[in-house]
Amino acid sequence: MIHLSMSILSFQDAVRSVEKILSVSLGGEVKVTHHTEADEVVIDAIHRIDNLLFREELWYSRDEVLDMCSKAGFFCLLVYLDGDVVAYDFGFDTSTGVFFSDSTATLIERKGIGTFLVVLELVFLYERGYQKVRFKTEELDQAGRPLREIWEKRGYKPVSSDEQGITMELEITQSVVEDRINRYILDDNH
Repeated sequence: MIHLSMSILSFQDAVRSVEKILSVSLGGEVKVTHHTEADEVVIDAIHRIDNLLFREELWYSRDEVLDMCSKAGFFCLLVYLDGDVVAYDFGFDTSTGVFFSDSTATLIERKGIGTFLVVLELVFLYERGYQKVRFKTEELDQAGRPLREIWEKRGYKPVSSDEQGITMELEITQSVVEDRINRYILDDNH
């Protein structure tokens, strides 16, 4: 673990702040849990939400979810609203200092849940000393949203592309983490 500057919220403090913000905006009790090992709750949540939200060709089988959950550096966030899991974010190590953010999904759109998950993931990774986060995306999603463009506006850079999509990458620096915390968690507009 690296020493945090006083201007960066700890991961635990960031989680508590996000829970408060989302509890107000969603009108219910929000709890965010984090997991570094998978159990049946984590596996079932990922599998269920994945199958509800994504096109069939993008679905992970239960065995694929189990395989990803057993990878080194596995990390998962689950968001509960009034006791029901409504969102997840998970990934794992790909190499020293590089985290592959495999998937973020939420059953409730346009309320900031996905953004909060990405920010919490960055804070967690920063505390653990990761230098970069990567993920794969499509040029456009099934709703026609320009995903690559959206992520580029958030500071991610394309590093490669192939038939499976575009690999995007962000360097995890103190200034990036501070910016995300200030913009999304500490912003008084919530």
